[in-house]
Amino acid sequence: MARSPEKNALVRETRKKQILNAVLTVYIRSGFHGTDMDAVAEEAQLAKGLIYYYYRTKKELFAELYTWMFNEAYSFSTTLLENAKGLNPIEQLMYYTYGMFGANKENPRMMQFSIRVPFDAYAIFGPEQWKDGAQKSDMHRKALAKIIEKGIAQGIIPETNPSSAANSFWSVFVANVFEYSKLMTGTQQPQKNEITVLRDVVRFCFQGLGIEYAIWNSCLEKIVDENKEGGPTYEGL
Repeated sequence: MARSPEKNALVRETRKKQILNAVLTVYIRSGFHGTDMDAVAEEAQLAKGLIYYYYRTKKELFAELYTWMFNEAYSFSTTLLENAKGLNPIEQLMYYTYGMFGANKENPRMMQFSIRVPFDAYAIFGPEQWKDGAQKSDMHRKALAKIIEKGIAQGIIPETNPSSAANSFWSVFVANVFEYSKLMTGTQQPQKNEITVLRDVVRFCFQGLGIEYAIWNSCLEKIVDENKEGGPTYEGL
């Protein structure tokens, strides 16, 4: 009995998600140049021919992976910004990092993917679409720059270049979260509660902005306390 068009569409979507999950895992482990279709097929537990049925080339597969992950990250980032709209800029920064930290706990692959993007976007999208891909991968820094700019205008963040400050803030945050993720996958798991770990992760981010410990730490405690239940969640791939 032939499958209905709806059933075919569902099977196709399920297979593609299976392949995208597999290539994401291999990509995080090996990078773009170290990933081949054999490894993706093995990770997905599918025949290599089926991978090529859905994606004619490795670049086509990666372009869809990047687009998918950018869309997921954009949706999550937008939700965080919307939820933090009523807060002051320092609280907004803390809420944003709190949300990203929680997302990493639920799905470390999101942050691991973000770390690899700047090194591979050009190879995947080529000279024609590289700028568009790079802009989409820069959404977190841009969101932070807007918050920092608002904080400077309100006089609660010391005068600085918002774009450069956001770049430093995000880079330090990603590096610290990545280090935390490595600890959590090892045999020696840190015996610290969430607020202590998050404080360690964001400490140098806020210090780099010249914000005093007492100020950002009170924001941290407030936001963690208010979001013990029903905080921001990230589904991702």
